Amino acid sequence: MHDKEHFFKKNLVTLILGSVVSLSGIGILLVEQNAYDYSAFEAGTNSLKKTITIEENGDVNFVETYQRYLDYQVIYQDIYFTSDNEDVSKDVHTPQFDTTRFSNRLMDINQNLLIEGNGTEEIYGETQFGADMKLSYSWLPNATDELGYPVKSIDDESVSFFHYKQDLFGDIYLDYDYYINGVALKYEDTAEFFWVIASTDGMKTENIDIDIVLPTTSIALNEVTSYLVGSSQAKVTSTSLNDNGQVVINIKADRLFPNELISARVNFPSDALTISSIQNNLYGNDVSEVFKGASHLDNVAKYEQQNEAVRFVYIVVDYLGGAVFLAVLFGFFLTMKRIYETFDKEHPTQFYGDYYRELPGDYQPAIMGYLYRFKGVEKDDVTATLMDLVRRKYILLDAGTESLTQEKVNYSMKVNKDKDQEELKPFEKQLIKWFFTVVGGGDTLSLNQLENYTKKEAQASRYLLENQTFNRLLSQEGSTKGFFDSVKQDARKAAGFLGIMTLIGIGFFGLRFIFALGTFTGILGGFLIGLTIIASGYLANIERRSIQGNEDYVRWRAFKKFLTEFTNIKDYPMPGITIWEHYMVYAISFGIADLVEKQLRFKYMQLNRTDEMNRSAYFRYPGFYRSYYYGVGRSFATAQQTIAKAQQNNSSRGGGGRFGGGGGFRTGGGGSGVRLR
Repeated sequence: MHDKEHFFKKNLVTLILGSVVSLSGIGILLVEQNAYDYSAFEAGTNSLKKTITIEENGDVNFVETYQRYLDYQVIYQDIYFTSDNEDVSKDVHTPQFDTTRFSNRLMDINQNLLIEGNGTEEIYGETQFGADMKLSYSWLPNATDELGYPVKSIDDESVSFFHYKQDLFGDIYLDYDYYINGVALKYEDTAEFFWVIASTDGMKTENIDIDIVLPTTSIALNEVTSYLVGSSQAKVTSTSLNDNGQVVINIKADRLFPNELISARVNFPSDALTISSIQNNLYGNDVSEVFKGASHLDNVAKYEQQNEAVRFVYIVVDYLGGAVFLAVLFGFFLTMKRIYETFDKEHPTQFYGDYYRELPGDYQPAIMGYLYRFKGVEKDDVTATLMDLVRRKYILLDAGTESLTQEKVNYSMKVNKDKDQEELKPFEKQLIKWFFTVVGGGDTLSLNQLENYTKKEAQASRYLLENQTFNRLLSQEGSTKGFFDSVKQDARKAAGFLGIMTLIGIGFFGLRFIFALGTFTGILGGFLIGLTIIASGYLANIERRSIQGNEDYVRWRAFKKFLTEFTNIKDYPMPGITIWEHYMVYAISFGIADLVEKQLRFKYMQLNRTDEMNRSAYFRYPGFYRSYYYGVGRSFATAQQTIAKAQQNNSSRGGGGRFGGGGGFRTGGGGSGVRLR
C-alpha cells in the first residue's frame, strides 16, 4: 500500500485509536503521579527540611521547615503521634505529643516573620499590609478558628495547628519545633526508631532532606542499620558522625508521589536508650522485659525481607516486562514485514519513466480514479463522468440565447436521444438518470436547476441518495477490471501473532492496575495493545494492485505528473484542443483541473492560439467546464448544509490508582496531614 494519502485515509480511525491506546499507559501514569488532593496550582511543598533528634529516654524532637505555596487562607497542620509497630501493640506503646515543648512560626517568602506561637495560647497578628492573622492549637480549651468554630484535631491520636491569614498565604515558610514523647523503643537486643518521617500532606511535595540524629556519642557506624519503605525515590544517602560525635542518618527524596510517604526504621544498640520506670509507665517504650530472650532484630530482618521482596518483585516485573516487550516487539516487526512483503508490496512494473504523454488506458476517468485511489470514489468522479459524457456527445450543451462569454451563463444540458445509451456503463446511466430525470425532471438540466435543487431538505436527501447509487455502481464496474489482488483474507490468517500481542498487553495492564506491580508495565501494555489496533486496521484495509493494475497505475501516475508539468517540457508539441478536452476529464478525476486549465491557457497564449481555446466550450472563459465543475461541487456542499440545518432545527424542537512506587505502605506510626480552605 504505497499511496501514503490512501493509507492514512483508510486507517485514520485505527491510527488515532491505536495512538491513544498506545499513550494511555503514559497518560494514566502521569495522572497517578499528579493525583494529589490539592492541585499543584493551589498548593505545593517546594521543599521539606527536617531534623529528627532521638533523646536517650526515647523522646524525639522534630524540627521541620516547609517551603510551601498555598492559594488558601486557612491551614490545619495535623501531626499524628500514634505508634504502628509490628511487635508492640498500641495498647502497650502509647507515644504522646508534648504540648509543653512546642513552637512554630510562619514567614513570607523573604523569611520575614509574620506570626509565631508556642502552643500556650491563641496568637493574633497583622501582616505589614494590615491583614489579620491567627494561630491556634487543638489542645487549647475553647480554641476557635477565624469564624468562631472550634479548632479540633482529626482524632485522639493527633493534634492540629491552625493558621489563618486574611489574604492568601502565597509563598511561605512554616517552621515547627515539637516533641513526641516515648517514640523510640528499647528491646533487649536493639533500640529502634520506627516512624513516618515525611508524607505528601495531600499536595505535591519535592526536595525532601531529613536528618535522623541518634542519642549518645558511643554508637559506632557499623552498629546502625536503616530501612525505608513507602517511597519510590527516598534513599539513605549517608550514615555519618556529626561534630558532636553522634550518628546522623541522612535521607533524601526528590519527590513524593500521591499516597506515598517515607517510613523509616533505624536500629541501633539497646544501651543507647535509658528509659526510667516513670517514662515507661507513661509511654510503654521499654519492652526489653516483655521480649526478654527474644530477638527483635530477627523479626526486623524478617519484616524487611518481606518489604524487600515486595520491592524486588516490583522492580523485577519492570525488567522482565521490558524484556518480554522487546521480544514481542521484535516478533511484531518480523510478522508485519512478512505480511507486507507477501501481501502488500506492489508488483514490479516495466515502466519507470517520469512522464507518460498519452492516455495509459481506454477506460472512463471515474474508473481511472477507482484504480488510482485504491477503490476510492470521490465527487470529482461525478463531474469527470458528466464532462466525459458531454465530450462523447451523450449529453449536448446549449447556452440558449445567452452569450457563452458572459460572466455567469445559465448553461443547459440535454440528453442526446440519437446516441444509444446501451453502450454506457451502469454508473454512467445512473448519472444521466440522477441529473436529468431526478434533478432536471426530464431530458434537460440547467445550471440554475442544479444549484437550486439541493436547497430543500427532501431533495437534498434524494440527491445524496442518488450519489450513493452512482458510487456503488462505479465500484461494481471498477471491480470487474481486475485492478486488485484478493489479499485481505490471506493476510488476516497470517496475523495470529496479533492475538498473542493483545493477550500480553492485557496481562501488562493487569499487572499494573490490578496487582500494582511495576511502574512501566501499564505503559508497555498500552503500546502493545495500541500497536495491535493499528496493525488490525492495516490488515482490515490491506489492498494491493494486481500486476496489470499496478502497470496501469504507474503510467497514470506519470500521466498526472505530465499534466501538472507539461509547460516545463521543452520541445513538447502541443496537441489540438480536442485532445486536451479528453485529457481534461482525467484531470478532473485527479483533482488538478484548475492547475491544468491555467497552464494550458498560459501555453496557448504563448503560442498565439487563444482563439482555438475560445472556440472550445470547455475552455472558453468562464467556460462550461468551470461552471459545471464548481456547480457540482456546490450542489454537494449545499445538500449537506441543508440536511445539517434541518437536523439542527429538529433537534432544537425536540428538547433539551494509585501510584505504588516501590511497594509503598504506611508503617511505623506518626506522620502528618494538611487541611486547607
